[in-house]
Amino acid sequence: MPQNPIRFPVPNVNEVNHNRLGGPPLQAQGNLTYIEFITVVKSLWENAYPMIKIKAVQSGDYAEYPVIVYGLELKRAHSVEPKPKTRISPSENVAIYGQRFQNIISFTVITKAESGKLKGALARYSGPEAADKIMETFEDFMLEHTPVFKRLGASEFVYARRLSDSEQSRESTDICQRTVTYMLTTEKLMGMEIEKIEKIAIDVRRYMAYEKEIWDDFYDFDNSATPNYDGTELNIIDLHQGATPNI
Repeated sequence: MPQNPIRFPVPNVNEVNHNRLGGPPLQAQGNLTYIEFITVVKSLWENAYPMIKIKAVQSGDYAEYPVIVYGLELKRAHSVEPKPKTRISPSENVAIYGQRFQNIISFTVITKAESGKLKGALARYSGPEAADKIMETFEDFMLEHTPVFKRLGASEFVYARRLSDSEQSRESTDICQRTVTYMLTTEKLMGMEIEKIEKIAIDVRRYMAYEKEIWDDFYDFDNSATPNYDGTELNIIDLHQGATPNI
């Protein structure tokens, strides 16, 4: 059963404050996956800051600066749900299973370090100071849109930690890096008809019984486990006799 598609907030409505006083609580619409989450962040951020793109981790040959690169640092089963569990089913004929996962996602702001050699907009978006400002802006952006992420289907989204600042040389280009990580809790749902589950289970049992019958015939397990030595000649050799014959 496919998961619900992304539904963006209704235009001209503040999703954070809309209908919050005296009305129903803000509820998720859909079930946001990791890929869909990245798509949402990328769309909202680049709409607000078109000069700074969000891209996957890439090599220096194809990089452009400034840029924010993302990566999945870790994905694991949720600590309170290490295995799939049944969910409330809309029908008695359908079984719904689900499992939650914790995803550690990193976002790294990368700028060119040699801001003094550049001019215009490139100089404005280069150097360690620019990297710090972009990171602060990005953190505020993620905090502001956390209710939107939850509305779109994120089970939970929290700030994890800010990693140490670093500088390095990439393909003969000195760069500045600022990295922050978030923990995104996602849920994967799967539905199947009860009738189909029973049919597959019956087919598997039949196959296992048929396979057991084949192996039983091959090894002839029905015969007695005690061997039958009728008609067998037995020669006993005394190993204590000398190797030299006595003539």
